Amino acid sequence: MFGSQKLGKTVLLSLLAASVVVCAPGWKGSALADSAPPRNKTAVAASDIVAVAGDKIAITRAELEIAMARYKAAKSKDELTKAEIAGLLEDLIRRRLLLQIPAVKAYKKDPAIVAQVEDYENSLIVARWAGEKIRSKVQISQQEVRAYYDKNLQQFRTPPRVKASYILLRTRGDAEMVLKKLHEGADFSQLAKQYSIDLPTGQRGGLIGTVSESKKPSELGKVLFLLAQGEISDIITTKAGYAIFKADKIDPPGFKPYDVVRNDIRQDLFKKKARDSFQQVVENLEKNAGIKIFNERLGAIEPTAGKAPAPADQQKTASTGVVAGK
Repeated sequence: MFGSQKLGKTVLLSLLAASVVVCAPGWKGSALADSAPPRNKTAVAASDIVAVAGDKIAITRAELEIAMARYKAAKSKDELTKAEIAGLLEDLIRRRLLLQIPAVKAYKKDPAIVAQVEDYENSLIVARWAGEKIRSKVQISQQEVRAYYDKNLQQFRTPPRVKASYILLRTRGDAEMVLKKLHEGADFSQLAKQYSIDLPTGQRGGLIGTVSESKKPSELGKVLFLLAQGEISDIITTKAGYAIFKADKIDPPGFKPYDVVRNDIRQDLFKKKARDSFQQVVENLEKNAGIKIFNERLGAIEPTAGKAPAPADQQKTASTGVVAGK
C-alpha cells in the first residue's frame, strides 16, 4: 500500500471525528458566526426572516438556528441565553455587511480561496456521509461496556489517599516542645491552633487536605504514606520551618465504580468502533483505486507549517503528479 495507515489515521479520520457536527469558530472576539448567504434563490417567507439590513440583506431563522447549533457544540452548551443569541445574530449581520464590500467580493474569485472553499465543502460532505452511514450504525451494548470494565479494571484504579494535618514551628526547640505534648496525649488540632506559624491551616486545626499517592511522590507524600492512620510523624525539617504531620484518615487503593465510568467507556468504545469502520471503508476504496505516490516529486513542495499561504499570483507551482482521493 502507500502508507494508508498514516493517511487513514490522520486526515481522513479527522473527518470522522467531525461527523456529528461541524463546530463554528468561537463567537465574540474571533471569526464571525459561520453562516453564508443562502445559495438557494427560492423566495423566503416573511415570517422566516429574523433580521434585515436595508433591502439587500435578510437573515433567516434557518441561518440563525445553524449558527446557534454550531455555537452550542463549540461551547458544549445545551441552551443559549438571549444575549448569546443576539450576539450570534449581530455577527451574522456584520458578516453579510462585510460581504457587500466590493473588495471583499473580489476575493471570491481568488484561486487560493476557491480551492479552500472546495476543500472545506468536500470535508463537510465526507463528514456528513460518515455521520449518516457509519456513526449512525454503530451500536455499543451494555455487555460490551461491562466486559471492557472487567477486563481493564486496572485502568480505573484509584491510588491510596491520606487526609493529613500538620503543625509548623519556627525553631526545632518549639517543635520538640509540641511533639512532647502530643506524646503526652495533647489534642493535635488544639496545638495547631495555638502554636502553628502557618496561620491559615492553624486556624483549621492544622488540616492541609487530602494527598494522593503517585508514581513520583512529593516530599510530603513520602512522609505521609509511611504513617498509619492516626499516627504522628517525627519532626520534619522543611524550608518553611519544622513540621509535625498527622495522618488523620487513610483511604486504601480501590477502583472507580462501574456506574461512575460506564458512560465514558461507552463513548470511547463508540469512537473506536466508528474509527475502525471508517478505516475499513477507506482501505477497501484504496485497494482498487490505482493510487500512486511520486515521492521523488514531493521535494518540490515547500513546507508551509505555521505560515499563511502566499497570494495566488505569488505561489510557486510544484510539478507533482500526485493523485489522491480527498
